[in-house]
Amino acid sequence: MLTNLKVFQKTYDLFLYVYPILKKFPKSERFTLVQKIENTVLDIMAGIVETIHEENKLNSLKHVSIELEKLKVLIRLSKELKFISISEYEALSSYMIEIGKMIGGWIKSEGRESTP
Repeated sequence: MLTNLKVFQKTYDLFLYVYPILKKFPKSERFTLVQKIENTVLDIMAGIVETIHEENKLNSLKHVSIELEKLKVLIRLSKELKFISISEYEALSSYMIEIGKMIGGWIKSEGRESTP
């Protein structure tokens, strides 16, 4: 359970880091890319909370993992469009890699528990 709380905290920290960066995006992106990034990070956090309370966690974890992959694409696109700096991209990538490892470990753990 502690690992699950750590992955939530890391995702929470990611949101706190990315939020002020998103405020610097062009106004034309506020209702497209910015909103998509915000919603995806919030969906990841919500998915983690839901997973903690689920009996069969594997499907929920796979959904969270897919949302993280979507976020990676959105952040990469933001870098390519020069809405975020290389250093911001590297910091965000570091968060996402760590979160991905935590979720991957959790998925492996759940897979072993459900195997007879």
